[in-house]
Amino acid sequence: MIRRTLFFVFIFALCNALHSAPGNSKNIFFCIAEQCYDEPQSIMQMAHSKAGELIDSFYRKRHKNDGFNGAVLVAKDGKVIYSNAFGYADLHTKEELTLQSSFQLASVSKTFTASAVLLLAESGFLSLDDSIQKFFPAFPYTGITVKTLLCHRTGLPDYTYFPKEYYGTTNAYITNADVVNMFIAKKPALRCKPDHMFIYCNTNYALLASIVEEVTQMSFGQFMNEVIFKPLDMRHSFVYNPTDSTQPALTTYDSKGRVWKNNMNDGVAGDKGIYSSAEDMLKWDNALREGLVLSRETLEDAYTPKNLDRYSFAGEKDKNYGYGWRMTKQLDKTYLIYHNGFWHGANNVFARDIDDGYTVIVLGNKSNQNNYWTQPVWEVLYQLKEVGNLAVAQ
Repeated sequence: MIRRTLFFVFIFALCNALHSAPGNSKNIFFCIAEQCYDEPQSIMQMAHSKAGELIDSFYRKRHKNDGFNGAVLVAKDGKVIYSNAFGYADLHTKEELTLQSSFQLASVSKTFTASAVLLLAESGFLSLDDSIQKFFPAFPYTGITVKTLLCHRTGLPDYTYFPKEYYGTTNAYITNADVVNMFIAKKPALRCKPDHMFIYCNTNYALLASIVEEVTQMSFGQFMNEVIFKPLDMRHSFVYNPTDSTQPALTTYDSKGRVWKNNMNDGVAGDKGIYSSAEDMLKWDNALREGLVLSRETLEDAYTPKNLDRYSFAGEKDKNYGYGWRMTKQLDKTYLIYHNGFWHGANNVFARDIDDGYTVIVLGNKSNQNNYWTQPVWEVLYQLKEVGNLAVAQ
């Protein structure tokens, strides 16, 4: 009882100092101090409640002031702290977005593609050291392996920059197989020699999805559905097929609210093309944390920086890339593990504090660069960490 009283005294002193600081808005410490003697909730219950209120206020202002149109979910150790959807699935019919709406994940899809490949490696179907010629013997560049594809060290040019004539197809959409065949037939110049440096490139992950297909003799969509989505009960997740009108894929819009139409590259998946909901993305996060998909050793390897040469991230040594994951050092020198995404007006964030168990998911279907602005959310979560540390100590 004495230690609990001292804890409340400390909270009062700290929150008053924070609240009186110039420019500071009301913080979690102050809110707890206002309630701690009057409400029977636990300290962390109150803290989570106040954190949710602060995050909600931030996104309501964003929705009002800069047109945020999307879904947000914030969790701690797999349990939701805050979730809400703002705006419309269809700007014309005014059908509202929900936490079950299926958004184009754009490059957040790479977290799934990498995990599919790593799962096949764990199961002995391939090795990360396998050359790309093991799967596509006529591929014209040597020195490219599964590993260099995963961490963007191939030097390959981006397939999205080539005209349709390069692909030798009259179909409206090119496919993953078309990408492979284009590189074999046209042999476009490399941007640098393989394994020389990190160059982020969508081609790498389109090729990884093709490797999944070659190894499993299943389409990438079928593999993901049967091996990942169904077992994890991700009911609103799928690999996009632009010729399948039955898929509940959200329309995407430019910043002015005009429909962002598909182009020929929408037939390629792995680098993008996976759709999912905010609720399903939390299931994905939990499955990774709980080891339901990959072993702890494999995940630790995936979250380890792979680009430590002097050419990669030269000016940003606090950032790096693992296997399907971006990472950036936090103040305590641990890495925030994340991936952002942009494609056709979908601006997304999937960010994970692995050590402290926090997850921030932001999915949008109307072009808005401010969707990547999540620092105010992390500032709230940092306050939660402080409250949690004090609560444990008291």
